[in-house]
Amino acid sequence: MVVILSVGIVPAQAQLSIRAASAEPVEGWQRMQVEHSNRVIWVTPTAAITASDIEQAQPKIRADGYQIIRVVFTDAGVSKLHDLTAAQLKKLIVLVVDDKVIWAPMVMYVAGPAAKNNVLTGNTPHGLTPEEVDRIMAILR
Repeated sequence: MVVILSVGIVPAQAQLSIRAASAEPVEGWQRMQVEHSNRVIWVTPTAAITASDIEQAQPKIRADGYQIIRVVFTDAGVSKLHDLTAAQLKKLIVLVVDDKVIWAPMVMYVAGPAAKNNVLTGNTPHGLTPEEVDRIMAILR
């Protein structure tokens, strides 16, 4: 009996997560730059929300040309979003796509049950770039 082993290079699976972040250094957190800016932040290694917490996604271009992705979170995703925004109230959260910080807003309110329908936005004057929309949608499909 002959066994042939084939070793190939498997590309890393694309990643999307929403995480806690800080404008100040936090021990154990990764220093990252926000895309399309000079802002540096520190990001927790633990994802609070992942692509599996998103039930549906639809890219949209608003009337002002601002590109977003409308998302519908799963029930578990809404619960995780609530927990994250409660913990990060008046602090930063980030959208990380393939190890790049796409968006880093300050949490201004705790997400409630209505947060099931939400949007992902970017960090440019026009929201997400077309490339970011394509990459995010490829992950969420």
